[in-house]
Amino acid sequence: MRFGAFLYALILASFVILANIKIAAAHVSEQGIVLLLPTNIYIISGCLAVISSMVLVAFLPHDRVFGFFRSIQLPLPSFDFFFQNKMFKDVVSIVSLGFVFFLIVIGSVGTRDPLVNMLPLSIWTLWWIAIFMMHSVFGNIWSWINPWSGLYNRILKPICLNVAFPQQIGSIPAIVIFIAFYAFIIADIAPDDPARLSNFVLGYVVFTFIGMIIFGVERWFKQVECFSILFSFLAQLSPFKILPNGGGWRIGLPGWQALENRNITITQALFLLSVLGSGSFDGVNETFWWLVQIDINPLAFPGRSAVVWQSTFGILGANILLYGIFAICIWVGLKLIKLQRSHGEISDVASVSFSDLFKMLAISVLPIAAVYHASHYLTTLMVNGQYLVAALSDPLGNGSNYLGLENYQVTTGYLNEIASVRRIWLSQASLVVIGHIIAVLMAHYVIAKHFNTWKDVVIFHIPVAIFMATYTWFGLWLLAAPKGA
Repeated sequence: MRFGAFLYALILASFVILANIKIAAAHVSEQGIVLLLPTNIYIISGCLAVISSMVLVAFLPHDRVFGFFRSIQLPLPSFDFFFQNKMFKDVVSIVSLGFVFFLIVIGSVGTRDPLVNMLPLSIWTLWWIAIFMMHSVFGNIWSWINPWSGLYNRILKPICLNVAFPQQIGSIPAIVIFIAFYAFIIADIAPDDPARLSNFVLGYVVFTFIGMIIFGVERWFKQVECFSILFSFLAQLSPFKILPNGGGWRIGLPGWQALENRNITITQALFLLSVLGSGSFDGVNETFWWLVQIDINPLAFPGRSAVVWQSTFGILGANILLYGIFAICIWVGLKLIKLQRSHGEISDVASVSFSDLFKMLAISVLPIAAVYHASHYLTTLMVNGQYLVAALSDPLGNGSNYLGLENYQVTTGYLNEIASVRRIWLSQASLVVIGHIIAVLMAHYVIAKHFNTWKDVVIFHIPVAIFMATYTWFGLWLLAAPKGA
């Protein structure tokens, strides 16, 4: 318990260090805060907090590391009549499907202004930003509000063909679809155009229903439907879990549920790395650095149509690069252990599988992917969330005012004030640092589970620690890097 208190003090200290750094001037870009002064002190402070946590956990006994992720029982009712009611769950899903079709119609026939039309605001602000963030706190919301399972369970299930889906390809189809989805976000010339987006959403809904009818819901959701896979993994970061059959609630450090997942496959591990890699490139492709690499003047950006292929190949390259770096870190760790055991000492390293380590350590990138997504889109949520409220009051764009917001105005004034911009950026940076600290603890938990000796754990942790520290620097740099796209 004393070390746990010390770790929380370390996290608090990182807040204090960041909070006492001065900002002279700042402005906002499309996706984040751009600091106009050198940001070395911010990045160094965040990286030091993460590195300190790595050093501290390296000297802990294994049982202490395991103790961090032990959950405790909460004396709360499970509300089985609500959470275990399949009929109610299907009704919510069917209502969600109706809402999606309503949005598709609005996108097709409504205003083409993406800040007024309900479709792009609901997809990109409510679903892709807010609901994405909520999964890491509240659990698998998507299992309730996805627009497919209710209609399938109540109407389409009897006509399902149950064609055998090749299990040996694992989640590769989901990886392809997810990267293609991110390519649409990054490389498409107008992903927030209501009419264009309505065709995209309708096509994906129809594609999913056809796949479910042919192959069945279980295989489709586990191997192809990338968002069900994504949100189920994100939900494992939630500190809360409601147990079935009156088992009550359990709570623990974020990530404890993910570490209990022993059935992750190699393709699911690659999927998790794709979430991190795609999200990272989503930030990189807006930076001056990237635009210079593709020979684009960042101060005279010619438009998205001029960089479609560069963005597409960029996101593919970013994911392949991340797969390789992650695999190399694990290989180097195993090689280092073998080298220090080369003098005839007995070692159990030969029994440790590279694939097992790859699969389980991939789980530790979940917090990084989650906090980077949240920090990357925070300012977008703050601004476009206001437009969404206005659109909810007038969903058809005909001058209605269902929420009674007569004098409602969207404001971005807080993005022009040094004090408020400073608080926003520090919130983003703190999210990144805390997420990386949790990732470090999760990685050390996995490593300690696979190696018996303290020396092996520390040696293997070296390349993993370098990877984590580098990604911390990278994430903080992205937050502050000038944007030109």
